[in-house]
Amino acid sequence: MQTTSPASGNLSVTVHQPGIALVELSRGKVNAIDGQMYEDIAATFEALSDDQDVRVIVLTGHGRIFSAGNDINEFRTMSTVSGDIAMRRARRALFSVRECHLPVVSAVNGPALGSGFGLVALSDLVIASERATFGLPEMNVGVLGGGRFTARMLPQQAMRRMFLTAEPVDASTLERWGAPIEVVAHDDLLEIATARARSIAEKSRHAIVLAKQSLNGCEDLDIRRGYELEQSFTVRLSEHPDSKTAVEAQVADLARR
Repeated sequence: MQTTSPASGNLSVTVHQPGIALVELSRGKVNAIDGQMYEDIAATFEALSDDQDVRVIVLTGHGRIFSAGNDINEFRTMSTVSGDIAMRRARRALFSVRECHLPVVSAVNGPALGSGFGLVALSDLVIASERATFGLPEMNVGVLGGGRFTARMLPQQAMRRMFLTAEPVDASTLERWGAPIEVVAHDDLLEIATARARSIAEKSRHAIVLAKQSLNGCEDLDIRRGYELEQSFTVRLSEHPDSKTAVEAQVADLARR
């Protein structure tokens, strides 16, 4: 097991199991995200994208909280100029999860608020502890944001309720409202998240990377253009030796039956 961490200590990165990297948010008591931590998140996911020994990433929080979101102290001095810089940092960090070449499994161990919820919403799979809660507290602290990410997981009116009331909801409520999350016993969270990651990591890294690019590319397209894009990735993958190996393995398995 190999462990590395950014110099600031805001995250830890562990090669958790073969092909699986565990990224743990670790700043203060509530994993609040300041400007430096946003930069660390982006740098970490961009680096893991290029790590040929990693095929899937599990993202979780240190301690009892996944992430309380943006460090509120940074809002106290925000101006038009500093705010634009801060928002650009936040966008880079959040989209580094969605645009990471590898699938990201969020293992939500506790409250995921604001930007913390954004990290979850931009993940590929979400496993949530029964103790997890989700919220968009921005309206209570004089800022806005998070609605578009949340709409990736929830119908419009459920998202608007969370956005406008700024009231958190528990994992079972979020699931009941339609969020595609798996709610599990708290003590089983990391084990189950790792099992989901393992089922991905067993596949060809080349296929995994193309699969995520394909899914990201067609997400906002209409059904025809989306399927055409998927077909183009099928053709690209078919030329790779891993594809030929997978096909021949299936043919041999059918022959044995």
